[in-house]
Amino acid sequence: MRKGLFYLLALAVLCIGGLTGCSLFNEKEENTDKQTSVEEKAEQKETEAEENSKNSNDGEEKNEVTKEVEKSEVSKGSSSSEENTSSTSKDSSKKAETVSSQVDWGSAWTRDIQFDHALLEITQKSGNTFTFKIHATNALDAAAVKRGAVNVGEVYGTAKVEGDVATQTAPDPDTGCQVKMTNYTGYIQVEPVTDCSGAAGMRVHFDGKYKKGNIPEPEIAVEDDANDNFEPSEDEAQNNNDEATEEDSQNSVESDSTDQSLDSSENNTSENSVQPISRDEARQLVVNYLHPDDPESIIEYDHDDNGDYIFHYYKVIDDGTDTAHTATTGWYGINPYTKEIYDYMAVNN
Repeated sequence: MRKGLFYLLALAVLCIGGLTGCSLFNEKEENTDKQTSVEEKAEQKETEAEENSKNSNDGEEKNEVTKEVEKSEVSKGSSSSEENTSSTSKDSSKKAETVSSQVDWGSAWTRDIQFDHALLEITQKSGNTFTFKIHATNALDAAAVKRGAVNVGEVYGTAKVEGDVATQTAPDPDTGCQVKMTNYTGYIQVEPVTDCSGAAGMRVHFDGKYKKGNIPEPEIAVEDDANDNFEPSEDEAQNNNDEATEEDSQNSVESDSTDQSLDSSENNTSENSVQPISRDEARQLVVNYLHPDDPESIIEYDHDDNGDYIFHYYKVIDDGTDTAHTATTGWYGINPYTKEIYDYMAVNN
């Protein structure tokens, strides 16, 4: 019995000890597991923190790279836009130069009208500007040209070209004259922008159509006497001189006594035998005589002078103000009986 109890007690102790040892072992394992899990969690947090920092750094680097790329694209876009703008401006300037260069302004143009001649000379072409000079002349007829009664005028300056129109950049400081030139390829039409009467002589004007080229004014033929080359002998020359002296003396005596009677009789005969023309007929003759090119020119009757009709040749200038003024080209008289037309101012001067 005692042995049995002893064994039982020993067995119980072993069992209790085993149970206690198991529980302690389990606790140690649990503590070890807990420590392991805590360490693992800490490592995971550190790993996650490192990854987050890496990701943030990578994001910042990516953002910086993206910003730099965007900046480069913006700069490229701005530079391309600037290049496009500069190329567009260059193209427009080239087009403008091409348009202006398509018009051939040449170097010389002529208003080819007898007794109303003018030469337009164009020099120093540069881009859309050139310098020019217009030299114009006017004479009543061939007789006036022979005796040197030719009026002249000049205008010159710099003109700016816009398409087929060239306009003088500024009026002449001395005369105030300013002109405009329109190029119709076959001819140039010159028109005054301001009053140019101060730059020209009597009846001289610069407007009209100018043909291409320097066309000289035709020369007036001078009639030579048929016997200019005849040389008489000494005897014949002496006889001719004696006869001429006698005839001159007789003619001088007769002319003194008959000049007044002849003048009065011729005037009375011509005025009595021929009917005078009307003022309208006289005006038409003056218009045909002057053949004005400017449609704005006016020729009208002004007054009578010793039986002759006096006509005023002028143009009305409208400079944009309330009051317009006239620019006189000349005064002309006509005999209603003989229909002779003359420069009234030249005769009175």
